[in-house]
Parts: sequence; C-alpha cells; structure tokens
Amino acid sequence: MPVSTDDYVAVTDMYARYNWAVDEGDADGWADCFTEDGEFNGALPDNPKGREQLRQVPIASGKPSGPMRHMIQNMYCDYGADKDTIIAKFYNAVSFWDGEGKWFVCALVTATLVRSGDSWKIKQANNIMLPKPA
Repeated sequence: MPVSTDDYVAVTDMYARYNWAVDEGDADGWADCFTEDGEFNGALPDNPKGREQLRQVPIASGKPSGPMRHMIQNMYCDYGADKDTIIAKFYNAVSFWDGEGKWFVCALVTATLVRSGDSWKIKQANNIMLPKPA
C-alpha cells in the first residue's frame, strides 16, 4: 500500500539529508539516518552494521565539496507489515567530481525504514551496484 504524503515527504527529506551527509563527510549526520543496528549492504566490501561502523563510510568516501555526489531518483514507498515500516525502492546515481565530472555508479536500492518519533530511520539498505554502461 502506498504511503501517506506526510510519510513520503519525511522519507524524501531524510534521504536528501543522507546524501548531503555522505557527500560532505558528515559521519554523525549520515549514521544518524540509520537505526542503532542499521545495515548498509552491497555497496562496500564489508557491509557496515551499527552506528559506529556506519560512521566510517562518509569519512572514507566523502569530504567537503567533493568528490562524490549522490542523487536519489524514481523513489517509491510502500508500507511494510504496518504503518511504522516503509519499504523504499529507488536508484541512487553517484557522480564523481575530482577535476572533470563523470559518472561513477548507479545503485538499485531497496531499503527498510522504521518510524522514529516524527521521522524515519533506515533499518536496512540493500544495494545492487549496476555496471557502468559501455
């Protein structure tokens, strides 16, 4: 069942903050998008789990003003088992801006989010990395 407009806007806002945080190297901001035991699977060799491991991702991949930029596209959301769980599916297109801008990767993401007060947190994000086009 599609989510309410309020929930869709809240998830979209959270993912915008998620992308800005990872791109700007904001380790605490990015990890805060996840639950305490949140998982980030398929995009990195080690599949970080839990806030402390998740905090390391922006430190390793981002820094202020570059070089990566993440952009979520074509997101749709449905409620999971109840209205406190959302399953979001989207593309996360990543470009690389070290000198000349260029395509880096596109991930097909299926994420499970849980309600946390007035906002949403990622419980699990599963990424399928698409190969670069020829």
